[in-house]
Amino acid sequence: MKKIRIGHIGTKHDHSQDKMDCIRKFPELFEVVGVVEDDPMQREVIKRNPTYYDYPILTEEQLFNAGCDCIMVEGFELDLPYVAKRCVEQGIAVHIDKPAGQDLQVFEDTLRIAKKNHIPVQMAYMYRYNPAYLDCLNLIRKGRLGEIHSISAVMNTGHLDKKREWLNNFDAGIMFFLGCHMVDFVYNIQGIPKKITPYIKSSGVHGIESKDMATVIFEYERGTSVIQSNSCEINGFGRRELVVCGSEGTYEIHPLERPIEAKFTESSYATPFYDKHIKRHIKTVPIEKRYDAMMLDFAKMVRGEKENPYTYEYELQLQKLVLAACGQEIDYKTEIVL
Repeated sequence: MKKIRIGHIGTKHDHSQDKMDCIRKFPELFEVVGVVEDDPMQREVIKRNPTYYDYPILTEEQLFNAGCDCIMVEGFELDLPYVAKRCVEQGIAVHIDKPAGQDLQVFEDTLRIAKKNHIPVQMAYMYRYNPAYLDCLNLIRKGRLGEIHSISAVMNTGHLDKKREWLNNFDAGIMFFLGCHMVDFVYNIQGIPKKITPYIKSSGVHGIESKDMATVIFEYERGTSVIQSNSCEINGFGRRELVVCGSEGTYEIHPLERPIEAKFTESSYATPFYDKHIKRHIKTVPIEKRYDAMMLDFAKMVRGEKENPYTYEYELQLQKLVLAACGQEIDYKTEIVL
């Protein structure tokens, strides 16, 4: 089977190196064409990084002319939609890290071009491949949770001060940077909310004034859901969780990874004042395999073996909700037509 010729543009995203390490594990599937990094200082950094030793550093034009089947767009978050648009304009499939920048019009143009020309676009929301999350979705689809009325989705971290300072690159700080994962969860399960109310704050811990705390309320016809993303929480990573509550059951994932732990409680055996749950036997994904399922799925999309279950319209709507959760005044209720 012919290998997929893949390029890599940008190396500043937190997931850039890990994503390249991931595809290096599948040489029978991927052939790396080259890496694009426009920042001279960053080029010197990657030249000393074993992850990139084997690949030429090219210009974007050289990469486009090298016969790529697809490109991983892995640069600075605010640059992502511009790079992705240039890729799809060349007819090249893209894997875009998240969130998709702050220029909604450019991202919309990217998706419109991609849809018109049947070009695969995969957004890098890796938790979509979390086995406990997939198990939860399966039970929801089977009706085991009944009517969903609330979700608690937490994406916290105890970042180093330097990273918390870096959050000043974004108006909404941690909500834009990591809270987007939880918006994806809530939207995928409950759909478009009637109202979004964000509370974006600075903790002031260690004198840093970035927006490192966020709580966002998604209001629905029946019930509310809460998204939280903090960058200043001790053992915040250990408290990353998803709790989905329905009329017939509650599904809890806590923590989301390292290890994955999930439990399910149905109304038939629940009691008011005791923890009555059944542990779900979910295999923890090792850290070195965090992106494997996602990138192997992308390969199937590029080969035409699978259609992306997350449509172009879904991704645009999600980005609208992310920006609204970050406090932008944006129309996220009008039906999207691409």
